[in-house]
Amino acid sequence: MKIKKICFVILSSANYNSIKSVIQETKKNKFFEVQVVVGASAMLDKFGDVYKRIKADGINIDYKLDSQFSSSGLISMAKTTGIGIVALSDCFNQLKPDLVFTVGDRHETISTAIAASYMNILVAHTMGGEVTGTIDESVRHSVTKLSHIHFVANRDSAKRVIKLGENKNKVFNVGCPRNDIVKQIITKKNFKKEFDYISKIGVGDIDSLSINDDYFVTLFHPVTTNLNKNRVTIKNIMKSITKFNVKNIIIWPNADAGNEEIAKQIRIFREKGKLQNYKIVKNLPIDYYIPLIKYSKCLIGNSSSAIRDGSFLGIPAVNIGDRQNNRLRYKNVLQSDETEKSISNKIKKQYGKKFKKSFLYGNGTSGKKILNILKKLKMFSTQKKIMY
Repeated sequence: MKIKKICFVILSSANYNSIKSVIQETKKNKFFEVQVVVGASAMLDKFGDVYKRIKADGINIDYKLDSQFSSSGLISMAKTTGIGIVALSDCFNQLKPDLVFTVGDRHETISTAIAASYMNILVAHTMGGEVTGTIDESVRHSVTKLSHIHFVANRDSAKRVIKLGENKNKVFNVGCPRNDIVKQIITKKNFKKEFDYISKIGVGDIDSLSINDDYFVTLFHPVTTNLNKNRVTIKNIMKSITKFNVKNIIIWPNADAGNEEIAKQIRIFREKGKLQNYKIVKNLPIDYYIPLIKYSKCLIGNSSSAIRDGSFLGIPAVNIGDRQNNRLRYKNVLQSDETEKSISNKIKKQYGKKFKKSFLYGNGTSGKKILNILKKLKMFSTQKKIMY
């Protein structure tokens, strides 16, 4: 019997951007019944109105979860995951999918894998096998061990998943589906609408922004395994970016524990009048975010976007600290420690550089590749065993 019902669980903005092309491709195929479940931070306005963006893209939401625990402490990630397991168990019991997709490595994603695997539902995992810092490193490999089908982003990741004892016949190197969306976006020639939109939202003294302006994009997320570092690091980043005579677009951190402390330090820096020629935005839909970073003079912070999107777009980036420790990267990324001196020096080296496009994380056809694999896939036992 072939797989019919495919359920995509979206629990954050990052989840949606990284699985959107796969949803689009499976929806085109009449054989599949596509189910979309949305919960956690993807349901909150604070983190980008993701559920509204999904609807605007013409994708029906079959089930909504109220699973985000409202706190910025470490307890929030544990409780959000626990609430997610309970809520998703009810969800899967109602929707009865044949296959559930869990995306990436954020803490919420393990709730999807636990609930589905415990209910004898096949689990497909995208972007497994990568190496980074923070709790994501542990979550990612744990999800791999709970999953039955692995859609990895590169050969390096495929080898690592197989070394974890997974069946090599169920590991597929398809690239990162996020690059499919990036590829779609950058085919557009004129981004005036997008830059005008960014100029009008958020807070700050930038009245206009265009692709011809000199500007930085800063995006710094919490390092959850060392929360004490976050306050000092974001202060050093803010001091560093203001040394350059450019516009600064600063994007709010994600929903991980410690995000409120980072946001607080950004506000303090602004309220003390130390920021000029700036714009602070809480979140940007990917259609606006990709043109913004593509034409920036440097992407600064610790987001995987600098490594994944940045390599595909060939933009200069400075990665700060150990949140992306050892993640496979292209030469567009320069590593910095958390000190102000190092950050400033690395930005100076990267300022305005141009890099050739890299297909390190796929060439923008991942959704089609995954669809072709799913079309041939038949139901099989959820019982797993180590293969080494």
